[in-house]
Amino acid sequence: MIPIVLKSRKGTSLVEVMTAVLISIIVILGGSFFYVASTNQINIREHHRAACRLAGQKLEELKAGDFDAITIGEATDSLSLDDSSYSRSTVTEDLGLYKKVTVTVNWGPAGREHNASLVTLIAPK
Repeated sequence: MIPIVLKSRKGTSLVEVMTAVLISIIVILGGSFFYVASTNQINIREHHRAACRLAGQKLEELKAGDFDAITIGEATDSLSLDDSSYSRSTVTEDLGLYKKVTVTVNWGPAGREHNASLVTLIAPK
C-alpha cells in the first residue's frame, strides 16, 4: 500500500488575490455611488424644506393682514437663506368671497430648477 501525501497549501494564488481585489472594488464603488446619491438627495430635501418655510411665511403674512389689502395679481421677490438664493412668486385670484393665494418658491441652477408650492384660500375676518 502506497501512502497518499497531500500537498499543503501555504499561500494564496494570484487568482484568489485578484478576485478579492475585484470584489472589494465593486463594493467600494457601490458604496461611494450610494453616498453621492444620498448626499444629493439630502441637499435637495434641505432646500425643499427651506422653500416650504418661505412659502408658509408669505401665506401667514397675508392671512394676518387685512383682507382688502391683499392685491390681486402676481408678485415676485428674491430671497437669500442659508447662502442659497430663492425666487418666490405669489399669485392671488379673487374668487368672490375668498381669495385664492398660490405661493411658489423656486431654487437651483438653470436646467435643474426645483420648486415648492403652497395654495390656500383666505376669507375676510
